[in-house]
This record gives sequence, structure tokens and C-alpha cells, in this order.
Amino acid sequence: MTDDKTAGQTAHFLALAHYYPAAGNEARVLELLVELTEASRREAGNVSYDFYAPGSNAGEILIVERYVDADAFTVHRESEHFAAIGKAKIIPLLDNRVVEEFAI
Repeated sequence: MTDDKTAGQTAHFLALAHYYPAAGNEARVLELLVELTEASRREAGNVSYDFYAPGSNAGEILIVERYVDADAFTVHRESEHFAAIGKAKIIPLLDNRVVEEFAI
């Protein structure tokens, strides 16, 4: 599906983030991910940002992020909303987090 934001853009960078909330934290992490998703989708270099729960492993939330390039992903990771929501609120609620990065 193509919309105005992604018309003419091809994603050349894919990030897969595997989040494993600590026991009892899954619902709060999912609430916060809704906020983070909305803000991340507004980034100029973002092509798509979605999350899935459960992921392929028990207790996993899978976040699938597509960007126009690796620099756009870096901008995301340095953004105010990622610092305020991702780093400050979500990451402390996790037992583990694995981020895979792919140039595609």
C-alpha cells in the first residue's frame, strides 16, 4: 500500500526490535508502543513502523521499522520522542531487547 508519505520512496533500511517485557509489564509496554508508533510514523525518513504481539517467541513483542536509509534510523534513535517514550519509559519495563539492523 502506498500513501502520500511513501510515494516514490523505497525503504533501504529495516530494523527488527524484539522486546521482552518483564512479567506484568506487557500491557503498559503495548500502550506506550502505540504512542511511540504514532510519533515515529511522522518522521520524514520513516516508511513504516508496526508492532506485533505476540511475536514469534513467547513473551515477545516484535517491532518492524522501515526507513529510507540508515541515517533516517539514526535520526529516529536520537529523536525526542524515542528518548522520552522508548528510552525513558519502555526500556526500563523490559527484561531483554534485541535490535537487528538490515540494509535492504
